[in-house]
Amino acid sequence: MTTEREPLNTDGFRFAMNQINDGFVFEKFGLSFLGATLGYQFIPVGGVKDKGIDGLEYTFGRTGYEKNIYQLSTELGYESKLEKSMQKLIDNEIEFDSITYVTNRVFLNKDTVIDRLFDKFKKHLNIFDQNWLVSYANHSEATVNAYYTFIDSHLHEFSKPGKSYVVSDLANDSRLFVFLRQQLETQRNDLKLDDLLADTLILFGLEGTDPDKDILKTKAELFDSIRKYVKFDPKILDETIEKRLHVLSSKPRKIKYHTQKNGFCLPYDTRLEIQNRNLADEQLLDIFYSQTTTIIKKYFKDEDVVVRDLSKLIDETIHKIFYQQGLEFSNYILHGKSQQVIEKDLQEIISLVVDESSVVDKNKEAVKTALLMAIRDIVYNGTYEQKKYFKSLSNTYMMMFLLQWNPQIATYFESMSSKMIVYVCTSILVPALSEYYLLPENRRHWNLIKGAQQAGIKLYISDAIIDELKHHFYMLRNKYETLFRHNEHIYLNSEAETLYIDEIMIRAYFYAKARKKVYSFEDFLSNFIDPDLKTVKDDLIGYLKSEFGITYFNDETLKINISEEEHLKLTERLQENKSSKKASTDSKIILSIYKLREKNNETATSGIFGYKTWWLSKDSTTYKAVSDLFGDKYPVSCYIRPDFLYNHIALAPKKHEIDGLYKEVFPSLLGVNLSFHLPHEVTDFVQERIAEHGTKNPERLTSILSRLSEKLKSDPTVRNRKSVKLFLDEEFKNIGK
Repeated sequence: MTTEREPLNTDGFRFAMNQINDGFVFEKFGLSFLGATLGYQFIPVGGVKDKGIDGLEYTFGRTGYEKNIYQLSTELGYESKLEKSMQKLIDNEIEFDSITYVTNRVFLNKDTVIDRLFDKFKKHLNIFDQNWLVSYANHSEATVNAYYTFIDSHLHEFSKPGKSYVVSDLANDSRLFVFLRQQLETQRNDLKLDDLLADTLILFGLEGTDPDKDILKTKAELFDSIRKYVKFDPKILDETIEKRLHVLSSKPRKIKYHTQKNGFCLPYDTRLEIQNRNLADEQLLDIFYSQTTTIIKKYFKDEDVVVRDLSKLIDETIHKIFYQQGLEFSNYILHGKSQQVIEKDLQEIISLVVDESSVVDKNKEAVKTALLMAIRDIVYNGTYEQKKYFKSLSNTYMMMFLLQWNPQIATYFESMSSKMIVYVCTSILVPALSEYYLLPENRRHWNLIKGAQQAGIKLYISDAIIDELKHHFYMLRNKYETLFRHNEHIYLNSEAETLYIDEIMIRAYFYAKARKKVYSFEDFLSNFIDPDLKTVKDDLIGYLKSEFGITYFNDETLKINISEEEHLKLTERLQENKSSKKASTDSKIILSIYKLREKNNETATSGIFGYKTWWLSKDSTTYKAVSDLFGDKYPVSCYIRPDFLYNHIALAPKKHEIDGLYKEVFPSLLGVNLSFHLPHEVTDFVQERIAEHGTKNPERLTSILSRLSEKLKSDPTVRNRKSVKLFLDEEFKNIGK
């Protein structure tokens, strides 16, 4: 049943139209909107030759009146596109009485263009541009719903910071399906990619060092160099880079560390190896551009066309190919699969590149054709150097894709974050608070919560959690007074003794005091609450809100009623492994999460992102009790794994950062160099998953992606690149050895 919507805000409608650059997304919306406005149905125009090379993609006839042609387009060069389409219809001997050109752009000088093209082709012409679409936005309930269907499916919102939007058909895009499937594999070969990438970035960062000239880099300087290369701070690689620095400086040495000078450098053999590789890569780039320029100019022979900066145009084309269709394009280059992507998307990509270039208007169509034919020649029949160059960039793309350094995957996770509601458990909050005095890079739970907040996730605590946290501080104070106040010297003189303290907050206190960061336990507590414990609840509510953006909701505010029978039943089961109070608290929270999902109708509205409401806790095992007691009533866990948020949200690069990285890497010498280390079996896996995506029923993809998303969020068996472990636990264990 169609749901009646509020009338559309026309400014918002116009904004949404301006975001569409994907022809397939606009085709889907446009046909739905036209059908709702005009009451027509449409069928693709038959007889189109050369799979879109003729310029007739997104072309349809009105059912029953097939000579009335409709073409939908997002191209910026709309006038030349329209004229070319009319000419191609005639060239392809497709009979038509009229053509209606539908575009999300504002078409200037419509009447003049209509008159000119009628004089040339003697065909009736309509132009439905953005202004026409806006004027009919509130035409009927059907047009309003066509718009909202587009918004719900394709307009993705995320924090940048601040709101940002991107239009993408993620459900039908193979990238999202392949990435989620790969993340859930039990046998993941990509987990060693962090080591390989770290090695490459370390060697890149140390280029130019020379111990004979006393040119070295400290660890901090090396990290700064790496951030410069990747265009953002790859926090998730920090620990890996630390580890690989040790490995690479051990025998057989790839790098050297000079203790007295506190710096790293490249030894002679490594410098020579890298120099030879760089020279070979530079030569490869020179040959590629020389050969490619020659091919493009060949297609200019019959045209009076001059392009001043052809290399820049080639660069922009390669960049856009990898940015918009890199996965399937790389799959074709590496495995000869996904050929349809060359035919389906290449023309649209090239049209966008040329429209945004400095090529003069009169030459744009000729340049588009020449560039299109040249790229197809290179892909299908290229020279050894051209194929090697594209193969190198394709391997680099695959590596970056599997590391989540991909604009479409970033869009997915950032958009997911903007929709998520997460209730935070004490099993996360207490470790986070214990990390207060650690260096920023070692605050794992702290960074998890801060990263989730910055990503736009709405974080909440309930009455049950705040009360549990309040009593935790009462317990800490009592335990400190009873067991530690008069024995501090034991733990300050021997940190190994700290291993035997079971409370992480007290361990954190002694760690901080030993480093003279805090003077007393009251001083330590005052970071979070008033040490006299008279206003603990209010203090915690205020602190968690100001520091982490966590909002407190009391039970009345939630306006939900959980089943008392289910609460008692689940509490009794949880008491087998928990205290009575903890079991009751956990039971209440679990059932509240399910009730909120039901209240917000999340089963029907979650889309590709899965459920919106979750409980962030380390205690995921209690979901087994839910399954045992209630069976299929609650089929999806309410727990969201800390490791999921840590890897895929908190430490993951944002889309605007990845955009900058792609601009630098595709194409570049760095893009070629990064390709040397990718294991072949990883790309074999990707090829298999792309093929699997192609077999899926398009109408089922949203549900499939939703289930994959929920499994990735909640399944404790999923392997992760980084786990959320307490840094202090690792430190104390090392001290105790």
